Amino acid sequence: MESVHFAGSQEGPNSPQDQSSSDRGSRRNSVHLEEVVDTEGHRVFVETYPSPHAGQPIRQVENTRKIRRNYPDVGALADPEAFEIAELLMQSGVSARFRNRYLRLKRFRNKMPWHNNRALLKDIDKLPHGPDWEVQPFRLEGNCGEEIVELWKRNPLDVIRAMLRDKTLRKYLHYVPERHYTSRDRSKRRRSELWTADWLWRTQQLIADEFATIISCIVSSDETRLTNFAGNKRAHPVYFTIGNLPKRLRRRISKRTSVLIGYLPVPTLSCETNKEKCREIKRDLFHECLASILAPLADACKTGGVEMPCSDGGVRRIYPVLASYVADFPEQCKVACTKQTHCPLCTCHPKTRGDPGDSPLRDRDDALQTMQEAEEGPSARFNWLGLTKTRPFWADHDYVDIGTFLTPDLLHQVHKGVMKDHLIKWVTTILGKAILDERYMSMPEFHGMRHFKHGISSVSQWTGRELKEMTKILLPAISDSNTRVVQAARALLDFMYLAHFGSVTDDDLDSMEEALRTFHNHKDVFKELGTVTTDKGFHGIPKIHMISHYMHLIRELGTPDGYNTETSERLHIDFAKLGYRASNKVNATKQMALYIQRLEAIDMHATYLSEMPETTNVQSGEVGSTANVEGRSGPDRGLALDDDMLEEDEWDAWYDEEDEEDPEELADAGVRVEAVVTLGRGQYEGNPWEPEAQPHGADEGAILPVFHPNPQHVLAKTPTATVSVSYIVREHGAERFLHAVHSFLAKELPEHSQTVFNNESKFNIWSRARLFHSPPPYQPSEGCHTDVIRAQPAKTDQYDRLSRPGRFDTALLLAYPERAGIHRYRPGRVRVIFELPYNLQAACPEPLAYIELFNSASANPTGNVGLFTTTRSLVQQQRAALIVRLSLLRMACHLAPKYNTLEPEATLTPTSDALQIFRTFYLNIFATHFCYILARHWGQDGQHRRDEGSDEEMAS
Repeated sequence: MESVHFAGSQEGPNSPQDQSSSDRGSRRNSVHLEEVVDTEGHRVFVETYPSPHAGQPIRQVENTRKIRRNYPDVGALADPEAFEIAELLMQSGVSARFRNRYLRLKRFRNKMPWHNNRALLKDIDKLPHGPDWEVQPFRLEGNCGEEIVELWKRNPLDVIRAMLRDKTLRKYLHYVPERHYTSRDRSKRRRSELWTADWLWRTQQLIADEFATIISCIVSSDETRLTNFAGNKRAHPVYFTIGNLPKRLRRRISKRTSVLIGYLPVPTLSCETNKEKCREIKRDLFHECLASILAPLADACKTGGVEMPCSDGGVRRIYPVLASYVADFPEQCKVACTKQTHCPLCTCHPKTRGDPGDSPLRDRDDALQTMQEAEEGPSARFNWLGLTKTRPFWADHDYVDIGTFLTPDLLHQVHKGVMKDHLIKWVTTILGKAILDERYMSMPEFHGMRHFKHGISSVSQWTGRELKEMTKILLPAISDSNTRVVQAARALLDFMYLAHFGSVTDDDLDSMEEALRTFHNHKDVFKELGTVTTDKGFHGIPKIHMISHYMHLIRELGTPDGYNTETSERLHIDFAKLGYRASNKVNATKQMALYIQRLEAIDMHATYLSEMPETTNVQSGEVGSTANVEGRSGPDRGLALDDDMLEEDEWDAWYDEEDEEDPEELADAGVRVEAVVTLGRGQYEGNPWEPEAQPHGADEGAILPVFHPNPQHVLAKTPTATVSVSYIVREHGAERFLHAVHSFLAKELPEHSQTVFNNESKFNIWSRARLFHSPPPYQPSEGCHTDVIRAQPAKTDQYDRLSRPGRFDTALLLAYPERAGIHRYRPGRVRVIFELPYNLQAACPEPLAYIELFNSASANPTGNVGLFTTTRSLVQQQRAALIVRLSLLRMACHLAPKYNTLEPEATLTPTSDALQIFRTFYLNIFATHFCYILARHWGQDGQHRRDEGSDEEMAS
């Protein structure tokens, strides 16, 4: 870690005529920068908030080592082995009746700690648990009676107190605002976590208390259905987390960093017949309930903060400030007290929101004053702003900035909204449903990418994962459509992929704005072609307008992956649906709350038992504090998050059943091409990336280094099969295998060139190879990446029916090390992964690959599509093929057909081998984020950009 003191900034005035301005400029120019690695793995230059006391303890906890607290008598749960039984029964989701039956089994009856379910629950209810539940009734009066509903709530201050004292979260908590720069000159910012964005820095300046520690409170809510097939039972959970924790950690359900703090009532309102009045009652109830739940936060901020002990041994004066609200568009409008015809973030008029503009953001004080004026009489501004007559819950929260309060929603606004509900429908109308389905069905497969073998028009219910998979092959599928259609679609794809970055620079934000500008420049083609037919046109599509705020929200709150509503969707399973299923459906909310409380108690007790070596015995009734009062507060920047936090979110993982990894093969995966120590499953880290040689005479550091993949190659210890050459030729389609083997020996092993193989010669083959990539140096926030290259022949069942098509993946072969970017490589289709026979192992111990070659990528990306192209390589009208060392395959790639280059004699069917019947293919960088980010790093992403001072667009 390096500390540097930077002098000389472009920010601020420095005029000798203005002494005060000069003093301010001098202070601004004297900024201490610390070079560190942030939580996303990027090397950044950090400017910490200038006040030395901000976020710091006001004192240490007195007599830390002598603190003792009595642990309750928890009965049989004090025994870790007995607790394991209770944990399994409670977390498995089985019913109370099943637990009762299990505990009463004759075989276990005298061995179990509890004789029935009631005894088990009595012990569980003795465990320490999360914040207590409160019930608050609300009386709703209608024109034909009244309805009484209940709000179930918990104190969010208690939730914050538990998080700050949680020792497992200690090294991740961050209390001080920071600004991260990509270089010492502070010319470009990098934003990722909430504390690296602008909102927290600005809010810290608004609080007069120099020892203020801001706890950035993030609230989310979403009404969900509890029954799938019958009935109309619904719940409206409210979740709570804090932005002082890294976003990857906030997404981990098991870490208890997202906590349920309320169940909003879902009234039937059978007491009111007027529909408009019903909407008004529901709106008022929503805000009254949230105001009640969040009142402790507002009171704490107004009364000078609350002192709380923290897990590092310090006592801080915390100000729990509402930072953001995560919700889908209808709920966002409800939160902002706006009609759905208006934008909840800005004052754009409904008749202009389909076009780019710079309408002012909504202002909290202005909105409240306008609402007050509307209560006193008619208000033209009230109608212009599209407000509703409701007292918002955020009126009591002084630091809420309503123009920044509502976060991006990638799931509903981008994937489901702009892409599926609009762009896909538009291109389907233009190309035709049958043609688009045919192209999705015939698209070459790629490991980890969904193959739509029945097309996309027949999908009735889309998951978040499927929505993402659909867009990966959209651009090649429509590449021969109208030029402006392709450009508009490409722009939206660029915007979507950039919005998914876990860490963005100012240049990335400029690229997002450029992509959005390109879309707006070409979007009228959809009206001209008759796909947008409503009178409102694009002004009636609120989600297209909402994504225009993403750049501002990223600057203020950090990247959208910290606020995705997919997290709320996943939380519904644990905090609503499982609890409802475990209830008897009578007074279900109470049973759901108790169910959540018991699961929290189980988790807390499991953590307690895991700390037993550090503490006294459970049954002694005492626990020793292990708080560490030494050292600087805040996260340990040099440490990455735990392994389980770096894994892809469980609810975001999707695999075809037929594409799942073979468990036995995974267990055997231990043979590396490189001579390195074998690691266990999941521990492959990848080799360091290869830097590209800088131009001769260039100053070191003057040019940012360009990197190339250098993965670790892993095969199963045991080959998939030992087969003959005739089998390889017949089943793998490796027609020139014998010729390629002899050519390889002549070139690579001339001393064995006289070795003769025939159709009966045997070779060990593997069905797949794994390429493990370490985090890319240019974007380490993306983490490790694994490519899988398959060489699997078709599989049939006992009736000779095709049960699995043949899969022979494409990869990039390192062919021209002296070239730059994509032109270093040559695409190839891997037909066989094998090794030479035993008598040649000493001369060539490396695994080999037989590949069918494609030509080098085109000199430039294709204009409108912005993707490089390649063609099949032929020698005397036969596919060019050769054998290479497996280590020369540097990454998997997806080749998508250019659909207007179908061979004249070929017919395209859903089962066609597209790589055999088309002449030209796109190198599809949208197949994975790994490919897309690498292409951007090489400057070969093909995004349409404008020349400086020109309105014309070009493909980079």
